[in-house]
Amino acid sequence: MNTHSENRQLREDEAGRLARKGLWVVMAFVGYEWFMSGLTKLGRGGFSSGLAGELAEKSEGTVGWYKSFLDSVVIPNAKAFGILIEVGEVAIGVALIGAAVALLFRWHRLGYRQELVVWSAVALGSVGAIFMNLNFHLANGSPHPWLIPADGFDEGVDMDSLLPLIEIVFVVVAVKLIALLRADRSRGREGASPSR
Repeated sequence: MNTHSENRQLREDEAGRLARKGLWVVMAFVGYEWFMSGLTKLGRGGFSSGLAGELAEKSEGTVGWYKSFLDSVVIPNAKAFGILIEVGEVAIGVALIGAAVALLFRWHRLGYRQELVVWSAVALGSVGAIFMNLNFHLANGSPHPWLIPADGFDEGVDMDSLLPLIEIVFVVVAVKLIALLRADRSRGREGASPSR
């Protein structure tokens, strides 16, 4: 017969499993958003050739230093930046979707190196995503502070402000798990060496 504390532990274990799987599903959805955004840009064409005009128009309201950066660096090289954006979005999507699928369906079968690769892909993809989201936000001339809507028809948090918050969670979880993996590996080696 289980005691109350044993039942609580079972509930906590199940809650942990559900939370973990929920995080991975959210990761897959965020990855899908990045992948489809990049794929659409690549598939429909015209993004890199039209980026200079789009940036010149939308960036009028952005902060001065960023406007200078756009005018002097990005807009003159818009085609190259457009290609980097397209490829970057697809790469971020592949990294996050691939990691989510591996974690959802093969998590218990992943070895040390595989798990390290998965969490590294999550961390790197999420850092790249945060960088791109912040640049998109600034390039669009969005008002600050980010979390206060301009009027009653706006949402409280736009996508380029919401996604980095979610992606920061991915980075923190991935970096912490990489550290735990390495620590476990290190303890395993230390524990194994006296018996050799």
